[in-house]
Amino acid sequence: MIESQRRAYLDALGFDVWVARPAEPARDRLVISPGQGSILLVCGSATASVTKLAGDIARALGASPVWAWPDPEAGPDSPTVEEAVIERMFTRVIVFGAGLGEQLFGGAIPETLVSSAVNVTATLDDLAVRGSLKKGLWRLLRDWRQEAR
Repeated sequence: MIESQRRAYLDALGFDVWVARPAEPARDRLVISPGQGSILLVCGSATASVTKLAGDIARALGASPVWAWPDPEAGPDSPTVEEAVIERMFTRVIVFGAGLGEQLFGGAIPETLVSSAVNVTATLDDLAVRGSLKKGLWRLLRDWRQEAR
């Protein structure tokens, strides 16, 4: 009996027909904003990348970072973090949020990815309201600037 007939038969008998849902698309693909910098900043959404705090972070870097966020469509043309690092030759990556980092890297977050240093910090929302977290981020950015000299 073919599947559609089997379902119709069970439905006619009053049985609930359960159908497996297709797998949720992988959320490890990114939308990357325009830019030419060597630093990739990955946040949770496009709106998070245009907040006042995001602007402060970009200024604190002393360079023009490139912002990215997960592609809600998970399109095949959207790169993974690793593909973005290779294609755009990023030397530093900051992921805002441990949950986002685990999502993007499939669990374990590497310290380096190809030739790029990877750091995970608190989410931009948490950084905006918790001074101690923000202080840690500023310290990281200061260290990066000193290494660049």
